[in-house]
Amino acid sequence: MIGRYLKNEKGNTLLVILGVLVGAIFISFIFFDFFTTFANKRVSQTGADAAALAAANEIKEVYDEKLRSEIEIRMGHLRETANEFVDEILEEINEDYEDSLEDLDEDDPIPDPPDIDMDAIWNQVLNRMDIPHELRDAVRYEWVEIDAMAALEYFFENVWYLDWFSNQVKEINEVACEAIINAEDQWTEAAKHYATKNGSDEDVDVVFKGDEFKVMVRVKKPASFITVSDDAFASGENDVYSEAEATVKTPRGIDISCD
Repeated sequence: MIGRYLKNEKGNTLLVILGVLVGAIFISFIFFDFFTTFANKRVSQTGADAAALAAANEIKEVYDEKLRSEIEIRMGHLRETANEFVDEILEEINEDYEDSLEDLDEDDPIPDPPDIDMDAIWNQVLNRMDIPHELRDAVRYEWVEIDAMAALEYFFENVWYLDWFSNQVKEINEVACEAIINAEDQWTEAAKHYATKNGSDEDVDVVFKGDEFKVMVRVKKPASFITVSDDAFASGENDVYSEAEATVKTPRGIDISCD
């Protein structure tokens, strides 16, 4: 009788199957938690990447707008100066002509006024001011479109311009960095918008690395687990963090750095 019960393995098999099933369910929960953490990390990283790119693009738009405004202002000053130089040359020509009239005797014929070649005069002035060929028409005629890259190089690198306007010009770094700092709320808000739009938490850290001309963004996304209750975590312990950097584009051939 006893031997018959010992040989009956139906109950033992059921226990083994239940044990394996419970273990499989527990392992699947752990796997799901790992997958959830990985998914949250991926979403968090996507939010960080999007936020960094958004902030970098916003910063570029900010300083681009400032530089465009600066170019217009400086072109206005440049045109005024160029026209003053042209007027000085015209005055000298007229004075020379009037002096020649005073030296005439009563019987001498009056000479014709000198032929004035405005193109030659303007070329003389533009050469004196060391104006590049890409900007010459824009300096002479207000309606001509300005070559922005040539203007930037001239206004921020040309020796003659920097010396002549030394009392009123700022370095390109000073102009761009001042605009970026003043617009911090603008590019920070852009980073937060794209971080939350991609599933990250609203708590976003945005840092502008001026010396490297980069933006660093750190975002977080709270993770929830099946195997561990949310109440088991202290504040912030279940947050998944991700970081991303994006370089702010600068004008071709011009380096900008904000120390």
